[in-house]
Amino acid sequence: MPNARTIALFWSKVVKSPTCWYWTGAISAPDGYGRFNYQRDNRQRTVLAHRFSVELVHGPMDDGVVCEHKCNEPLCVRVHAKHLVQSTYSENVRFAIALGRLSGHTLLDGSGRSRVDRSIAIREALKFGYNEEAVMRAKTDPGPDQATLF
Repeated sequence: MPNARTIALFWSKVVKSPTCWYWTGAISAPDGYGRFNYQRDNRQRTVLAHRFSVELVHGPMDDGVVCEHKCNEPLCVRVHAKHLVQSTYSENVRFAIALGRLSGHTLLDGSGRSRVDRSIAIREALKFGYNEEAVMRAKTDPGPDQATLF
């Protein structure tokens, strides 16, 4: 179990909305998922932010157990039946294909934009806290090339 300082660091990078709890820390490419970096036993650790959240609630996950985003939001870290649940790899892939999140080896946001670009836009929209209008715009508007923002 992570120590209190690590847990506080994790939650300092989360912005809660009435539905999803959005990760605002590091984002990996090309999948657009949050990454949480922390120290444990004098070693640097990097984990999926949503997996860290599930393990905070349920404890360490067994081999073959993955996290499934029922809310279809890669940045969500809310452990809840309508958001983030434990699943199997095959069930998670089936769900992603059914929702249009996975096409071959390409991770999409449903409109053809890369998931990492979408996640970066959402993180930028949450820079000053939750703003529903800004988040909705980030989710739906591809906008300018996100690489020019950073």
